[in-house]
Amino acid sequence: MALLGASSNAVQQEVDSRAVIGRTMESGVPASEALLSFTEAVIGSSEELEVSRESLIGAVGAAGFVEAAGVVAIFSALVRVADATGIPLDESLRAATAESREALGLNTFSGAANTPTI
Repeated sequence: MALLGASSNAVQQEVDSRAVIGRTMESGVPASEALLSFTEAVIGSSEELEVSRESLIGAVGAAGFVEAAGVVAIFSALVRVADATGIPLDESLRAATAESREALGLNTFSGAANTPTI
């Protein structure tokens, strides 16, 4: 979430990262519904992958799709490696993301057990 906040600040766009959890609000990210559907299909429900892929290509074009697929792939890989090896958040990232992790309920995910609470 910290990266979403930093990247949205860089392009001077306001986003609400809470929209990622539960999807009950608008995030402010262009093509957010197509992006979330594609991400969920890649990570979980492969039966929806083809439909979500076509929807995302329609929403952001072929070049945007390639960029989105790369981002989903690298984040998925990084999270799996971090969880598998038990890598905790470093102190600065833990402090910088404490509020957003709490607001989004991320501390309840299994990988959060790798990072001791203060």
